[in-house]
Amino acid sequence: MMSSKPETNSQDDSNLAGLVQEIRLSNADPNSVEGQIPVHIQRLETIKAQLERSSASSQDLWDQVANIFQYFADAARQEQARTPIGESAVVPLIVSLEALNSQRLAHVDIQAMRAFANICVDHDVNRMKLLEANAFETIITILAKSTHADSIKTASGALLNTTMACEPAQNKVIELGAIEHLLKVLHATDIDENEISLTIASRVIANLSDIDAGAQSTVKNGGTKTVVQLLQRISVNADSYLDLMDAAADILRAVASRESAQIAIQNEGTLGPLLDILQDAETLDEGKTEEEKKEDDKKLGEIKAALVELVVSVTLADANMVPIFNNKEIMERFLSWLNLADREDLQTTAALCLGNVARSDQHCVKLVHEYQAVEPLIHVVRKATDLKASHAATGVLRNLALPERNREVMGNSGVIQACFPLLKKDNALPLQSNIVGILKRLCTNDGHNAIRVISGREPFETLSSTPDADVETPLSTLVELIDRTDDFALKSEGTRTLCNLVKVTWGSEWMREFDAASITALQQTLNRADVVLPIAAMTRNPKFVVLQNEGLIALTLLVTSPSQDNNAVLDSLVSVTVTAQPDPETTISEQPLDTTQPLTLLESVLGLIKNADGTTPDEVRTNACVFLRNALDSAVRSGEDPSYITYLRASSIKDTLQEVTAQGELRPLVRNAVQEVINRL
Repeated sequence: MMSSKPETNSQDDSNLAGLVQEIRLSNADPNSVEGQIPVHIQRLETIKAQLERSSASSQDLWDQVANIFQYFADAARQEQARTPIGESAVVPLIVSLEALNSQRLAHVDIQAMRAFANICVDHDVNRMKLLEANAFETIITILAKSTHADSIKTASGALLNTTMACEPAQNKVIELGAIEHLLKVLHATDIDENEISLTIASRVIANLSDIDAGAQSTVKNGGTKTVVQLLQRISVNADSYLDLMDAAADILRAVASRESAQIAIQNEGTLGPLLDILQDAETLDEGKTEEEKKEDDKKLGEIKAALVELVVSVTLADANMVPIFNNKEIMERFLSWLNLADREDLQTTAALCLGNVARSDQHCVKLVHEYQAVEPLIHVVRKATDLKASHAATGVLRNLALPERNREVMGNSGVIQACFPLLKKDNALPLQSNIVGILKRLCTNDGHNAIRVISGREPFETLSSTPDADVETPLSTLVELIDRTDDFALKSEGTRTLCNLVKVTWGSEWMREFDAASITALQQTLNRADVVLPIAAMTRNPKFVVLQNEGLIALTLLVTSPSQDNNAVLDSLVSVTVTAQPDPETTISEQPLDTTQPLTLLESVLGLIKNADGTTPDEVRTNACVFLRNALDSAVRSGEDPSYITYLRASSIKDTLQEVTAQGELRPLVRNAVQEVINRL
């Protein structure tokens, strides 16, 4: 025990002073550290006993303590010295001596923090030694109570090293309020004087904010506002503070996905300042080499990428959607960015944010009719060289196409013509998905847009002839995409778009304003093998009854329609094998399609009616019967090839359907539909 040691006298003090001089002259050779540790520990214990007895601290004693601390700090700069120092009583002694340093003597604090920091470099065991010795309480005390700039800087550095990738240590310092005190460092008025401290403190906060407790503490203590304000101050001279900007941006990057941070930024009014930084911060080329320019531009680009991530996240929060949309200044800023052809980074950011707030019909309608957002979005789609900008802009247009009130304006504005060429961008699946979604929504219950997709022409242009085969249209581009893509979702949505076109062309009120010759031309354009085959394939996927039903309805309409040559639906029904669209759970874009055993369309439809596994709803079975009934009627009509009806009547349809009628628990709806088919055979 400390109390059992003999008291020291003046002779002891003289000897101790000599030892201190030796320590100052020592080169801290790591090979000699292990042998010197016990001597230094004994001296520290002696000094500690003297300090505990004295009512007034001796400056000389504290100077000696600082010098011994410095010895350990300097020695620990060498990797070989860290383990023996950590295994000794050095850490507990530093903690106990710092507890006596009530005056917060800076030279003592600084060397103590240096010792802690250096023994923990790449040394998790020593980090746990600090945790066991309550050393983190010492560090936080210095951070909270010291008024000396270098002490605060060194304490921040100690936190950086001692908590690096060590979750127990991180949790402890968060619990002790480290983030609250570190955030106060970021309020320093003199940036140049305190730049290193600000950078180190920012790094520590960013590291701690990577875990839940740290992120919560950062937001709770106003960290997002503090960091944005700091960035505002230094971004006007970004060249001089790129490292500090990077460290501060890392804090925002760490909390960007937290809803509490997203809401805080909206409520604190810091979204506008973030947009200012994104728009105005830049590096200067004067006095730099080409390599330096490239490096600085890269670093600022990474900083802005972190801020973009945060801004987009803020607009994505459900709680923020209405207040941001109602903030006219913010909305007009986003819309103005869409027109900045030389700043595709801002165009992309604006489009992503507009897409996030355009998640209600009310907002979508207002964006189209009041904010007139369609034209600038089309401008981005047509002019962007960066696929990110195109993807973001088409994402907004996809949202805007959902409300029925918007479809006429969007069609008239040229959205279809601007977007469909990008369906050929096979290296950009999300972009293709957006455009298919736009086409699908715009042509739903809208005859004019259906005409634009099918013919590539504007309504009331000459429609009485089908487009030339070598003329690229939205329809031809879409069917080519459906044929070549291996992505289930894209193939499925593209095929559903074809079904929408069929339904509008045959049954829409919009088509009544066109003459019979025009409608016939449109129907003939759809009654082609490249349109029919993907729809037929969709009816074969038993996991998605809705898709099967949509396909059957479209085929039923198509089979009754006129065709330029042979009836494509009848062709597929009697002779063409149709491979089912794959199961999305077993198929991804990078894998080939699942090659299930092919069936003819006829065999597939009969399978739905038979319902051997009991999974096909009666509505789908009935629609399958209606399709066969219409196919038989079409096969016997004037002008059709008689081989169709000959084949159908010679096939096993009748026997199969009679087996179905023999089922005891067959609902009248299905039974009657089956019987109508049998009656035609």
